[in-house]
Amino acid sequence: MSLQMSLVFCTMIAQMIILLVLVLPLPQVVRQQIVSLAQVCQNSQNFKVGVIFSLMLMTLQFLDCLKRLHRYSGAVDNPYFDSSNNHHYEHSLSYDQLASKFYAQRNLYLSGAILYLMLAIATVLAIVKKMVSKEAEYRELAATANDTSLKSKQEQEEIEKLQQLIDKKQLDIDTFKKQISGLQAAYNDLSPEVKPDLKEKKSE
Repeated sequence: MSLQMSLVFCTMIAQMIILLVLVLPLPQVVRQQIVSLAQVCQNSQNFKVGVIFSLMLMTLQFLDCLKRLHRYSGAVDNPYFDSSNNHHYEHSLSYDQLASKFYAQRNLYLSGAILYLMLAIATVLAIVKKMVSKEAEYRELAATANDTSLKSKQEQEEIEKLQQLIDKKQLDIDTFKKQISGLQAAYNDLSPEVKPDLKEKKSE
């Protein structure tokens, strides 16, 4: 395998690893870091140029492989496997041509896999971004709901304390009313005895 195809193969392996990491059920913090890293890469001009260049290169290689395979499509790979009685040796492929066809097929599969994985990574990354965004919104709403419930609980406790204070004051008021009623009753009981004494003093 040439150096170019070795780099292509390593690129495909790296894409498979990236795709595997993206589809793993990772914690929310790790996914946020992945999304942040992807956002930084997307904002980088050098990264954009590299991706566009790689995409164009793989597309050209894919089309070139299709063209080469189309050149050998009308020929018989091996005349001994021809079902007809008359072997068309003029249409058979030499070993060099068979090797060239094999390399073209290999390069076609590799370049096609890289193009497909690039599309898959972009799609999965967009889904992961939406998941992270929705998870952040959900956690924010949950935190708001918890704060609201906590405030409601505190308000309820304060209301209960005020109600207890009101009940205590009402009990004091009722006790004070009973004391006033008792004093009024005692005064009324003493009034008949006090009034004759007052009349006697006035007559003297």
